[in-house]
Amino acid sequence: MRIVRCGIVYIAALCAHLPAFAADVQKPVVDIGLHDRASYRIDIPANWNRELVVFYHGYAVTPIGFRKGEAISPMFQPMLDEGYAVLQSGYSATGWAVEQGYADTEALRGYFNAKYAAPRRNYAMGMSMGGTLTAMTIEQNPDVYNGALSLCGALEPSDRLMQRDLALRAAFDFYFPDVLTRLAADGAPQPPTALDERNIAAALASKPDAQQALLRWYAAADARNLAAVIAFAGYEIAELQQRARGLPVGNADLVYVGSGDDAALNDGVKRYRADPKAAMYPAHWYTPDGKLARPFLALHDSGDPLVPASSAHEYALAAARTGNGGNFVQQYVNREGHCVFTPAEIGRAFDELTEWVRSGKRPESGKLR
Repeated sequence: MRIVRCGIVYIAALCAHLPAFAADVQKPVVDIGLHDRASYRIDIPANWNRELVVFYHGYAVTPIGFRKGEAISPMFQPMLDEGYAVLQSGYSATGWAVEQGYADTEALRGYFNAKYAAPRRNYAMGMSMGGTLTAMTIEQNPDVYNGALSLCGALEPSDRLMQRDLALRAAFDFYFPDVLTRLAADGAPQPPTALDERNIAAALASKPDAQQALLRWYAAADARNLAAVIAFAGYEIAELQQRARGLPVGNADLVYVGSGDDAALNDGVKRYRADPKAAMYPAHWYTPDGKLARPFLALHDSGDPLVPASSAHEYALAAARTGNGGNFVQQYVNREGHCVFTPAEIGRAFDELTEWVRSGKRPESGKLR
């Protein structure tokens, strides 16, 4: 299973004056290039409806690039067919690039407005880590964006997401102490290699009881994808440690519950304490505040092993605390995997969002219809 998927972002601003180009687009436009050290792709269909989808891609281990002549991802076809333009930045950095992704996409939105036209409506849309960026965008730019769609998005506070991953990796090291290089409490280690997944899978298969304890505690993966989740968790923590210049999360004050082996696990697991200064980095990039002035629809796979579907409910609580609960809706599809929606499902969710924006009709929470 490939648990890391890349999404893409689209942003545009409101403007009183529309260039002549916006009035009548006779031929499709595909604009691919480099802007401020970040690759980008812009697609404008013939007879553009003057509305823009700004897409934020997810966590990437290697740089995201766009090549001329390459077809756009099928996930965007429903939007293009309905006349929406789509904007994507590849970001100038890999990893937990919320900081760079936001800045690069905002700069690309400015380029779009200057070269083509300022859309009359703008929609933020993001996948996985791009969901974090989507929440950040719709919260901070309600005057620019009319609505937002998160796909399998990380909508809980980022430090909570990272802390859960560190705790899982530490638990694996308790049960399998000689398989992986231990996480470093100090300094900035190099991220682990992709070979770790195979080593982890072999180790898990060698101790079924330990594997079951990890599955019970984590409660969002199964035996088929647990190794991939653990491998990614180690890479992610090491990469974030480099960004934050110290360990940004820890498990020192965590009591593990639900493993079926809690006493042994809590007594024996290595404890890590977050560096106070480093902890500020994921808290800033990003802790959603739920201050929603615009419609925000989230769609999740019910069996997501990497960003658990239940974690998005925390955003619903945050929005309710600020009195904006009516501007958030969480929906799901019954499927196992991370970001494994069909283009048709993405299109239906997007249509629900745009209908909500235009008519004020709030979609129903629950299963995507």
